[in-house]
Amino acid sequence: MEMYGEPGMQHPPKGPSVGTVVFIAILFGLIAGFGGTLLALTAINRGYVSLPTTRYETSSTPDGTHRASGSASATSPHNFSQVADDLDDSVVNINTLSRQQNPYSFFFGGGSQVVKGLGTGVIVDKDGYILTNYHVVGEAENIKVTVLRGDTKQEYTAELIGGDKQEDLALIKINAPNLRPVKFGDSDKLRPGEWVMAIGNPFGFEHTVSVGVVSALNRRLPVDDAVTLRGMIQTDASINPGNSGGPLVNLDGQVVGIDTAIYTGGGAGQPQARGLGFAIPSSHAVKILNQLRNHRKVQHPYIGIKYEMITDEVRQTEKLPVRDGGVIVRGIYKDGPCGKAGVKKDDIIVSVDGKLLNDSSTMSDYINQQDVGKVLEMKVKRWNGMQWNDLTLHVRVDDMPKDYLRAMTEQQQRQPSLTPSPDSDGGEGDNTPGQTPNDGNGGGHSSPSFPFPFPF
Repeated sequence: MEMYGEPGMQHPPKGPSVGTVVFIAILFGLIAGFGGTLLALTAINRGYVSLPTTRYETSSTPDGTHRASGSASATSPHNFSQVADDLDDSVVNINTLSRQQNPYSFFFGGGSQVVKGLGTGVIVDKDGYILTNYHVVGEAENIKVTVLRGDTKQEYTAELIGGDKQEDLALIKINAPNLRPVKFGDSDKLRPGEWVMAIGNPFGFEHTVSVGVVSALNRRLPVDDAVTLRGMIQTDASINPGNSGGPLVNLDGQVVGIDTAIYTGGGAGQPQARGLGFAIPSSHAVKILNQLRNHRKVQHPYIGIKYEMITDEVRQTEKLPVRDGGVIVRGIYKDGPCGKAGVKKDDIIVSVDGKLLNDSSTMSDYINQQDVGKVLEMKVKRWNGMQWNDLTLHVRVDDMPKDYLRAMTEQQQRQPSLTPSPDSDGGEGDNTPGQTPNDGNGGGHSSPSFPFPFPF
């Protein structure tokens, strides 16, 4: 009997087994993979493509050793760990003991009290010199430095070589062999958005690293009446008490800043800031370092005047013969460089060494960059009772005397009317810290409020 299937249905033709199909697929996969590898190797060898690897170059250090500095690769996550590992024994922990007056001694007696402090430092040469912040060691009676050597720690007693409160930098020294110094980079080449790493001793947690970017440059931080930190690097890398004096480094392992301050916000009941840390640029820190090592002190260039920026309002009110910029002299330190050079109160200084004074910080920032002994050429306008005369005066930059800030403060207190409102766009100033309200970025905007630019 002949059997028939259901209408419209057919039996499938008999084909190869499942094992045969799998074997063929694996064979073709191996052939394709081998061929692709050969093509990739050929392309790399001929320079058609390159792999995203991290490149390290060696550089000589003062002690004759060679250290690797990473060339940053945007795609490699290993640069941070390599930089941290390279700098472990170049960053030291600092513990201090200082004596402060007991605030309750008037009521309960007891006089002074011992205060413990902590911070961070960077080894700057093989002979034991270490750079840190002045507020870490400047008033300390006892300084202990812990150096990491591989898996072991060694503690040394440090000597204060010199320091400067206005610069908030200090140099200390330990007697220790075979130290590994850091390598300084050029902070002038930094750009906002670049990766940086902070290394330090926050709250005593040794050798802590934090990563962020350069948030802004050339910030101005008024710390107190006598101290304003200028040209600061702003970063969102986490910085805390104990990081002070530690390095801010780039991905090449170079120190581009010395961590110094954080902004804590508006105080109780006010919004608190996060991610606002500040570092002294390496280009300036190295300059101060050399002065401290060679002379144990820092020279502060000054010319000895107090001035006010000429705004449109001042120009119109006092009918001054300038169209754009310039400063008017409001006070003179009688024994200072400007006084000796013949500058008088109410003179208008139009330019210094050809630099037009079109911002309240232009002159002070320029003078702070000069060496003591430099002779400046000033273009001045002076009213003789009938007309304005143009003069050229030559002022020799000098080192600021200790009584200068006190003398100028007393002069200002005797003449309070000469002090413009702190909220004005113009701003009064001289070439000393803390006198101009601008934040250093130009534009004539008044600076942000820094109730607690907390140095630590």
